[in-house]
Amino acid sequence: MDTNLAQIQARLKWEVACERLAFALHPPPGAPEDGALEIAACVGLAQEALQELKQAFQLDQS
Repeated sequence: MDTNLAQIQARLKWEVACERLAFALHPPPGAPEDGALEIAACVGLAQEALQELKQAFQLDQS
């Protein structure tokens, strides 16, 4: 995969994961309350997205 494409995809995945986590932490009025399970899932997605960012930008994994 082209490096620039991998970086763009990783950044987009990170942005979506952060938005989803923010929504889970601070849901707008009227949104369903999914509680801790939704927050835990969103944190997991953010962690996966961060790993993908590290790989795409070839950052030290240590």
